[in-house]
Amino acid sequence: MTRGVTAYVALVVVAALVLSGAVVLLFPVELSGFTPWAGVIALLLLTVAGEALGVRTGRAVFSVSLIPTVTTVPLFGPCVAVVSTLVARTIAHAFILRTKPIKWIFNVCQFTLAIGLGSLVYVALGGGADYNTFHLGRILGPFGGLVVTYFVANITLVSGVIALDTRKRVIDVLRRFAPVAFANDLASSSFSIFVVFAFTQLGVAGLFVVLLPLFFLQHSYSLQNRLLKQNKEILEFTVRTIEAKDPYTSGHSERVASLGRELAEILGLPSHRVEEIETAGLLHDIGKIDFAYSELIGSPGGLTDVDRDIIRSHPERGAHLLESLSNMSDSVLAAVRHHHEHYDGNGYPAGLSGKDIPFGARVIMVVDTVDAMLSNRPYRPALSVEEVAAELRSFSGRQFDPFVVAKFLESGMLERAARRAEMDRTPLPLASSRQSARVVAY
Repeated sequence: MTRGVTAYVALVVVAALVLSGAVVLLFPVELSGFTPWAGVIALLLLTVAGEALGVRTGRAVFSVSLIPTVTTVPLFGPCVAVVSTLVARTIAHAFILRTKPIKWIFNVCQFTLAIGLGSLVYVALGGGADYNTFHLGRILGPFGGLVVTYFVANITLVSGVIALDTRKRVIDVLRRFAPVAFANDLASSSFSIFVVFAFTQLGVAGLFVVLLPLFFLQHSYSLQNRLLKQNKEILEFTVRTIEAKDPYTSGHSERVASLGRELAEILGLPSHRVEEIETAGLLHDIGKIDFAYSELIGSPGGLTDVDRDIIRSHPERGAHLLESLSNMSDSVLAAVRHHHEHYDGNGYPAGLSGKDIPFGARVIMVVDTVDAMLSNRPYRPALSVEEVAAELRSFSGRQFDPFVVAKFLESGMLERAARRAEMDRTPLPLASSRQSARVVAY
């Protein structure tokens, strides 16, 4: 955790506490003895449950917790909304999920800050708290202001801390996460209108009638995500088994997956495309599981034409193998099948060229070749950063997509990849000779 991240979190904490205090003072709870406190508690517990059961994929979290949080504002007002958000998220993150202190403190405070700002906009636009009646025309405008404010505050605060933690530009992080977050927040907030209506008509029972089906759907998605994770772990084990045949390629696919993900993020691809390219990078050489490759992988001597034909069949073999998996997307299959196509059409297996090559395959081609060039091989030592950069520029437009190469070189990824490759590098045998980028990545 860098000093910048710590200072940023501290600033968010202070802002959240100041705003929460201001909301409590400006909008004190003026509820009669007949106030349905059971409804307040029910929404708070539903927020806790939604947050605790959220599906986590990398840095992204998919949960229905936003629905009860947002619903609290038009029903019970800013004060209840801010306090219940603070309490619910603290319970979920500190006592159930047990995340690291600085992470749960940031999460709690950024959510509280976002809903607090959204509540102020809601009131400023004429919105009020009414848990007895429902007037769509009266709350629609203020509710829209609440949702937009919440979304902007939430995505900006989260993108800021991710950018500091990963040393990336905020705009790059926003470009990656904002579309998915907007779709999730839009769907959740739209559904919140129905929850408000259900509560005004049926009370607490209305909350459970409307929200429980969503929790079952979230649970089903969580189980599916867990299954996908287990499948990925099995595939990772398979890849490690393949690479264990040759110490010089050990860790290659994991490094290609990591580089592919980083480059896809730099290119501004949406999160699902980033995940697909990472998966394709991990699995791009899975076709080499066939026994026919065992004696050829890592061979210190030259390859015959027959040997080359066998080696060059691995993308097709890998794609055919992955087609048997029902959860493997067409984009991943295409990237695996075509990751040895050359931009000028002289690659294999289909001889595709230019933009006809799937974009994921063009990304994998660059990072696969870079990692190969940065690694010691039986037939030649690792190339230096300067030599790799020269090879990329030399074959840009021939072997590689010029746009992808340009982004890769200007991003500083090459230097980071070189440092990682150096740590993982297998010692070189005494006899070695250099070969060009066209040869190092079969």
